[in-house]
Amino acid sequence: MCPVALAACLVVFFFALPLSAADPPPLSERVADYHIDARLDPNSRTVTGHEVLRWRNTGRQPATELRFHLYLNAFDNNRTTLMAALPEAVERWAERFPGEWGGIDITSVRIGEQDVSKRFEFIRPDDGNPDDRTVARLSMDAPVRPRESIELEIDFNVRLPRLFMRAGHAAPFFVVAQWFPKLGVFQNGEWNCHQYHATTEFFADFGVYEVSLTVPVDYVLGHTGTVTSERDNGDGTKTVEVRAEDVHDFAWVADPRFQVVDDRIDDVRVRLLMQPNHVSQAARYLSGLRAAMERYGDWFGPYAYPTLTVVDPGPGGAAGGGMEYPMLMTAGTTWWMPRGLRVPEMLAVHEFGHQYWYGMVANNEFEEAWLDEGINSYVEGRIMDEAYGPEASYLDLFGLRLNHLAEARLGYLGAATHDPIARPAHAVLDRESYQSVAYSKTALVLETLDNYLGNDRLRAALRAYFQKWRFRHPTGNDWRTVVEETAGEPLGWFFEQTLDGTGVLDYAVARLDVRELPPLAGRRVVPEASGSRGGEKRYKVEVVVERRGEVRMPVDIAVGFDDGSETRQSWDGRDRWYRIEMTSRQRAEYAIVDPDGRLALDANRLNNSRMRSPGTRGIVRLAGRWGLWVQSALHLVTGF
Repeated sequence: MCPVALAACLVVFFFALPLSAADPPPLSERVADYHIDARLDPNSRTVTGHEVLRWRNTGRQPATELRFHLYLNAFDNNRTTLMAALPEAVERWAERFPGEWGGIDITSVRIGEQDVSKRFEFIRPDDGNPDDRTVARLSMDAPVRPRESIELEIDFNVRLPRLFMRAGHAAPFFVVAQWFPKLGVFQNGEWNCHQYHATTEFFADFGVYEVSLTVPVDYVLGHTGTVTSERDNGDGTKTVEVRAEDVHDFAWVADPRFQVVDDRIDDVRVRLLMQPNHVSQAARYLSGLRAAMERYGDWFGPYAYPTLTVVDPGPGGAAGGGMEYPMLMTAGTTWWMPRGLRVPEMLAVHEFGHQYWYGMVANNEFEEAWLDEGINSYVEGRIMDEAYGPEASYLDLFGLRLNHLAEARLGYLGAATHDPIARPAHAVLDRESYQSVAYSKTALVLETLDNYLGNDRLRAALRAYFQKWRFRHPTGNDWRTVVEETAGEPLGWFFEQTLDGTGVLDYAVARLDVRELPPLAGRRVVPEASGSRGGEKRYKVEVVVERRGEVRMPVDIAVGFDDGSETRQSWDGRDRWYRIEMTSRQRAEYAIVDPDGRLALDANRLNNSRMRSPGTRGIVRLAGRWGLWVQSALHLVTGF
């Protein structure tokens, strides 16, 4: 090799090494990149923004228009689609905070040198509501063809509402979320860009965000991404430059009162932004977060980002708590929160779980919310039980103990039959039904499926699903396929009943009859043939189990006897009833359907057993009612 060629190779080799180390391949197909300059004015509760958006058409059809989410316009008036779904809450909020409405105004849209602002028009693709301005479209002179890109510049002004739901302020605490003009997702030649409903969250493409945040110099910031630079502007403000890669959203919070608690869990820098009177509870957040991060990493795969920020909302800011954004999550607690009521821990576990299912997997939450909320609720319960004890993972206070199944059952039974799990979130009956099916019912469905499959096959399937579909926008059918492939058996019969239907699962012991048989007598008596022995009592036992719901599942039935022995039978659960008849030397004392509690989806567990003597039934019912009261109290405290 000649010296010149050798020198050239060495130069290429020298520069190639740091390049590969500094620039690893992207984790996602980066479709929508945003460069945003934003300035917060705490006094006027406004954000002034300038956005440069570069979008690449990764589909197979040309895009003749662009569609944008303008989420904050949901807080523009009391007749928007979101507000109209919550009339009583909106009325109370408006009376308490008159004039504290919010919204986003587009002041300029440019493509190159061309001002196209007048083409920006509001549409209502879901319900035609003329008072809703949460979706807009922009027509273009020429379509954006497959593999082509377009760049836009947008100027906008935001007025942050008094916190009502997710985004806004309880000044000086600000949650700036869903705050910029944000593209929908272009799929199969159409835009998936829904209005902002009370029962829906978000769906967007992955990309790179470079965001410049200018705030008062004494404000502490939390945000998606990592800081690349910070400068004092010398006018009482500072500017923080942030970059986030392979994310589909950007949110930030600001509050001068935040106390920063830094920690590290594995290779992730964890930053807690605590209110001064809650700093003593930072360890509780970290406890839940550590439990979640370690198990998620072991069970499904590593967290993909270098940092995570946990936000403790300021006074009056509870409506901004319990939410998830890439690399940022809001939680919530109170100064009086007893250790036995594990709200901070539960919120840490739950919101971190969203970093996986909402954040990295990123399914369409408008149309298949259960793929995020339900899977997350199921895994949350498993983590809470493992970390804090299977009987008292959520509540261990004054002798009262509660685990994840009890809490999930309360949410499920509140609206068990209104909507199928697979129905789009914006098409369900109401918010109660949405929470029941997307969160609680899905968690119980997965619990039931896990018990049916056994041997951690469901966990293996969830790991395979995460590994295959992270950063790719999967659908419910993709999830079902992975579960069947990993489990190694067809499960359509189960999914059709539990995900696509509205029927409930309910097996009951309808009858337990025990009759002492008279001594053997008759014209021809052969004691040896009948198994009778002189003076020995024998009993005829009849047990009838009914399927009172529509969902069919295999189920076990246990019959217990007065000598402490127990016998079991299995039933396929398909017919409306099943009878067990037997003759025994022992007297049957009880019968239980699903004795091991494997059917977590069973809607009425009070009818799962029957005793020969009715003496204890009142106690059983009273205990059930007491448990329901405890669940209601916990739900009141933790509902979000």
